Amino acid sequence: MKASDCGLRERKRRETRLRIEDCGTRLILERGFDQVTIDEICEAAGISRRSFFNYFDSKDQVAAGHGIPPIPAEVLDGFATGDSDNIVRDILHHVAVSLDNDPDTSLDLSPDRAISLAVRARRRDIVSQTPLLSAASMRRFDTFAGGILESIIGFLGNFPERRQYSDIPAEHEAMMLTALIREILATANLLHREDPELSKQENIIHTGHRLTCLAGAYATGWGRG
Repeated sequence: MKASDCGLRERKRRETRLRIEDCGTRLILERGFDQVTIDEICEAAGISRRSFFNYFDSKDQVAAGHGIPPIPAEVLDGFATGDSDNIVRDILHHVAVSLDNDPDTSLDLSPDRAISLAVRARRRDIVSQTPLLSAASMRRFDTFAGGILESIIGFLGNFPERRQYSDIPAEHEAMMLTALIREILATANLLHREDPELSKQENIIHTGHRLTCLAGAYATGWGRG
């Protein structure tokens, strides 16, 4: 659903959320994360403190965003118990679709694409300048990847014919596949800055295909496999 297709209430919710993000990231980038209070963000956005917490759990979320949406437990169970000819692709596709359909992260669902792009750019600068936020972002990503790891371990156990290396424990192969997914998502995020108008599906799947093909080109000459 495009931003223009939603009802009045939902449109106002998205507009208010974006206004908080816009005002908050402006203030934080200008003064520094520790020099801006929630009350100051509320004043700039024209909302009450109570309203703020209807949209965000903390100032950290305004400054850095909430990152990749967690994969629901039932979806992770589905990856573990359902056969797939490419579990890496399927997990990345799910993540990309979730991002494209999240009204809090999707450009297509934003009430103002230009402001959303500006917020994204400010957040990158804020996180790079604020070690606390950078560390928190890494912890969230570790938790996200941990769920994927457990799912892939289950998948390889349920479908051993899908394994590529029978001479190592399934847990080790799952760790390598999870590391590949992490790298694809991190690289896609970097490349997305060069062409932010691409959908997450286009960007993540394209990056995944290119990275796996590139890795395959360097698969020979290592000696012991």
